Amino acid sequence: MPHRQLRKIGTDSVGIVLERSDFLERDGILDDEGDLPENTTAFTERLGERTYLVRVPEDGDVPELHECAPIRRVAGQLFLENEVSSSKPLGAD
Repeated sequence: MPHRQLRKIGTDSVGIVLERSDFLERDGILDDEGDLPENTTAFTERLGERTYLVRVPEDGDVPELHECAPIRRVAGQLFLENEVSSSKPLGAD
């Protein structure tokens, strides 16, 4: 995963500049000319220390966390790790 430079914007904001826009194109965020449509917004949520989630609304709706594939993948991994660590050894009756 590439590192991105954080940049100060104004007096109280920070932004990230994406050098490549192919993911934005693939996700349908850019218009037909490859530009951001006017008034494009993003919803940023702090999940924990040094961990942030950025979601771009689609038709005005912000995707729910449980609808985001990476969040579902992490939740599944945690569930499986918990199941393995809490299960009894086989044949230990």
